[in-house]
Amino acid sequence: MRQPSNIRLLEHTVLCEEDGMNVRLLMKGVLHMSAKEITRSKQFDDGVLVRRAASESEDFQKAFVREILHEGDILRIKIYEDTENATVITPNDLPIDIVYEDEDIIVLNKLGDMVVHPSYAHPFDSLSNALVAYYERTGQEHVLRAIGRLDRETSGLILFAKNRHSAAVLSRQSEGMSRRKEYHAYASGVFERDFGTVDAPIGLPDGVLMKRKVMEDGKAAVTHYRVEKQYKDYALIRLLLDTGRTHQIRVHMAHLGHPLIGDSLYGASLENYGMKRAALHASHLEFFQPVTGMPLCFDVDFPEDMKRLCF
Repeated sequence: MRQPSNIRLLEHTVLCEEDGMNVRLLMKGVLHMSAKEITRSKQFDDGVLVRRAASESEDFQKAFVREILHEGDILRIKIYEDTENATVITPNDLPIDIVYEDEDIIVLNKLGDMVVHPSYAHPFDSLSNALVAYYERTGQEHVLRAIGRLDRETSGLILFAKNRHSAAVLSRQSEGMSRRKEYHAYASGVFERDFGTVDAPIGLPDGVLMKRKVMEDGKAAVTHYRVEKQYKDYALIRLLLDTGRTHQIRVHMAHLGHPLIGDSLYGASLENYGMKRAALHASHLEFFQPVTGMPLCFDVDFPEDMKRLCF
């Protein structure tokens, strides 16, 4: 029987080096479950089960968190998703580009000039509205949890967790997630150096709602860039981040004297070459699958508006 999508079944066979662990320790240390997840799972009669290797029976029995496990025992855990209190997002059958999907995560290729979450100005045309509609069409029941973020103007790869457990594990990876994501952008001007690093704190000035700037008392922000191709008066650059501040690439490139092509917020007076948004694309993403631990790596091509700048 197919498992309901709001229940994630974890199954683990106890290894030699895990012999002697109790159930709680394995749930926390090996399966990376939070204390809240452990408490919720053990509230249900079939939430935490074990099949003993030494037993002749193949049946799973209820396990208590203090029970000792031995090599070959199979622990089966159900993680229950609480969808009743989730924020209601109106489904909208907009097209979405699915790069990868499994029972724990979904990776999407976001269009440029599209917000990720519904807002006052975009209540029905966000990526989240489209993803909710996709889940409904495919009979899936998930709370939307974006891991990381992309600005409205930025196109490219974005990751969503399908369950609470995956979101928690990925959030622990998120500190290094910025370092495992690469961007491509078209930046104005002629670069004197083929590569460099911008290490400049970013903050939000008093009385300003959106536009960030480099500020002495801002939050630490580090951007590495490399010029891949220099054109007459703009360049294709690849960027890696040590931090993930709002508008970080756009602010740092403008601070360097090379605002992004099409960026009306940080380079309004520049030629936009037909771009109606900042020419910024999240082209590469890598991380570890939150349940299996397997490394995953994705790359997506430039959208059509940025391809027109490449000649």
